[in-house]
Amino acid sequence: MRSLALLFLVYATTASAEMVKIPWKGDYAHNQDSVYSPENKYASGRSKNFLNGAPEEYGKVQKDGEIKAEIVKPSGSTGPVPFIILMHGCTGLSKPVAIWAKEKTAIFLSQGLGVMILDSFAPRGVDKTCGPGNYHWGWRRAEDAYSALDYLIENKLAIPSAVYVMGRSNGGTAVLMVSHSQYASSHRNTFAGVFAVSPACDGITKGKFVTPVILFIGDKDNANDPKVCQEIQSDKVELVLFKGVHHGYEDKGPSYVMSNGWRMEYNAKADKATIDRSLAVIKDRSLRFSR
Repeated sequence: MRSLALLFLVYATTASAEMVKIPWKGDYAHNQDSVYSPENKYASGRSKNFLNGAPEEYGKVQKDGEIKAEIVKPSGSTGPVPFIILMHGCTGLSKPVAIWAKEKTAIFLSQGLGVMILDSFAPRGVDKTCGPGNYHWGWRRAEDAYSALDYLIENKLAIPSAVYVMGRSNGGTAVLMVSHSQYASSHRNTFAGVFAVSPACDGITKGKFVTPVILFIGDKDNANDPKVCQEIQSDKVELVLFKGVHHGYEDKGPSYVMSNGWRMEYNAKADKATIDRSLAVIKDRSLRFSR
């Protein structure tokens, strides 16, 4: 939580910032009671348990729990405002991700949006979940997003019809699943739109999406295959494919290769286009998502 706490200090003097604990909700018909097993690792992501026994949480199982977040509202705002929830990738709120969240929060605040920076991992004792397209954690974190949505609306912080979610990498996979009919149809509150940055799309290309999605990915991404994302056939999904762009294009700094072979490389043009397109959709609710 160190990175999240640092962000709180940054915004404490410039906007209304608050650290909160959000009751996690997972007791829905589309989820199951069974715990993680190697044979059931993907299906068990749709879990009714806050801790479900995955290796990354050291086999712990716990029914209830709380996720943590920082909420930042524009200076001077007194009532509900449009909101966007930011979801980290497989490394949690590491230093590069915390910087990304800080920079994007400043941009969204300047446009009159409230921002919630959601931490899925620290409350579960998880360090990271990097590897092949991790659907277990994608499904698990979709419920994190919906729990956060409920919190914003129930506490009258957000305009109910104007809450968006943006996730990167594994967070991008999670927000794709937020739009999946199996999840969206079971929740009382719904998102106005979803922005998925460099997600893994394997296994959900034929899924039914019901919440508008804009999917951003580079054609050189070797962490999550862009060709798989191109197979999605849905009038709810708009694909933005960046030419010559790698994974981690939203993180400033020198390019590098992770131990698992993923190439991470900043691309200012793609980073700006992602935020510009997202803001255009937020500002003009009449825009239609199209492939």
